[in-house]
Amino acid sequence: MADAKVYPSGLTEAEALELHSGVINGTRTFGALAIVAHVLVFAAHPWGKGGALVAQIASQFVA
Repeated sequence: MADAKVYPSGLTEAEALELHSGVINGTRTFGALAIVAHVLVFAAHPWGKGGALVAQIASQFVA
């Protein structure tokens, strides 16, 4: 049954699982990079009330 084609894709079950794991890993990588990018942007240019609080706390250490 492992070699049976999964239609309409034409992939076998093993190929479909391999493709799915690649898509999932790519999505996780993209998500992790997006979170890191947002944290870096927030650290450089805080937005909203939370950003003002972070900037106030950070200024105590810098000054």
